Amino acid sequence: MEIWIIIAMVVLLLIVVGAVIMLRKEKEYQTDYRALFIVGVTWMPLGIATENNAFLVLGVVFMVLGLANRDKWKEQPSWSDMDPAKRKLKISVLLGLVVFLGVALLAFLLMK
Repeated sequence: MEIWIIIAMVVLLLIVVGAVIMLRKEKEYQTDYRALFIVGVTWMPLGIATENNAFLVLGVVFMVLGLANRDKWKEQPSWSDMDPAKRKLKISVLLGLVVFLGVALLAFLLMK
C-alpha cells in the first residue's frame, strides 16, 4: 500500500516540475542576485544557531553566489519612486511582521 503513495507523490512531483519548466519558458526571468545574497546572510546564522548544516551550507552558497554577481544586483526603487499601492503593501507587510514577532516574543516570555 505504501508503494502506491510513493509512486503517486513521484508522479505528482514530475507533473509539477514539468509545468514549472513549461511556464518558465514562456517568460524570461532574470536572477535577483541581491535577493540570493540576503537569503544567504539570513540562513547562515540560522544554520549556526540551530546547528543545522543544511542552512549553514546553503547560506554560504547563496551568499557567495550573490557576492560573485554583485555587478548584476537590481536597484531597488526608493520610497518616493514607488506608486502608493506598492508603498502601502510594503508598509502593511512590515507592520504585519512586527506584530507577528511581537506576539511570538510575548508568547515565548509567557511560556517561560
